[in-house]
Amino acid sequence: MEGCLRLAECWLDMEAKERERLVWQCPNIVVLCIDSYGRQQQKGRFYHQYMAGPVCFSSLIAAFKQMDDFYDEIAFPYPSVRMRSFFVDRNAVGQVLTEGQKQMEYKRKDRVKMETFHDVAGHRGDDATFVIRVQYRQHASWQGEVTWIDGQKKEYFRSALELVRLIDGALCEKGEAAGR
Repeated sequence: MEGCLRLAECWLDMEAKERERLVWQCPNIVVLCIDSYGRQQQKGRFYHQYMAGPVCFSSLIAAFKQMDDFYDEIAFPYPSVRMRSFFVDRNAVGQVLTEGQKQMEYKRKDRVKMETFHDVAGHRGDDATFVIRVQYRQHASWQGEVTWIDGQKKEYFRSALELVRLIDGALCEKGEAAGR
C-alpha cells in the first residue's frame, strides 16, 4: 500500500512538472498588461513569444482583434468557423480553402520565438496583468483560461464576452479594494 502511495505522489509531481513544461511551449499564451482602465477606454499592451516587444492597444476590443489576428497567423488554436461572403464564387472558395489549409499547417513552423516564456511572463501592467491562454476557437468565440496575476486568481471562460466580464470584474474588484 505504501508503494502505491509513493507511486501516486511521484506521478502527481511528474504531472505537475510536465504541465509546467507544456505551458512554456504553448504558443497561444498572451500576457495582457493593462496600464489604464476606464469604462470608455482601456489602454495597455500584450506580449507573446513570437514578437520581441509589445503590441499596444487602446481598447479591449482592439486587443482582442489583434490577438485573434495573431492566432490566425500562427494557426493555433485553429478556428472552427471561417468568414463567409455572398460575393465570392463558391467553387473558387473551395479551392482557396484547400490551399489555405495546407498553408496554415506550416505557418506556425515558420514562426520563430523571439522571447522566452519567462521573459514574456515577466511583463506587468500599471493597473493589472492577465495571462490568457485561448485553448479553443469554437462557435465563433474563444474558450480558455485567464489568470489574474495581481489577484492570484485563475478562471475559465467560455466566450470572449465572458473573458471581458472576468477582466472587468477583476479590475472593479481591485478598484474597490483600493477605495476608488
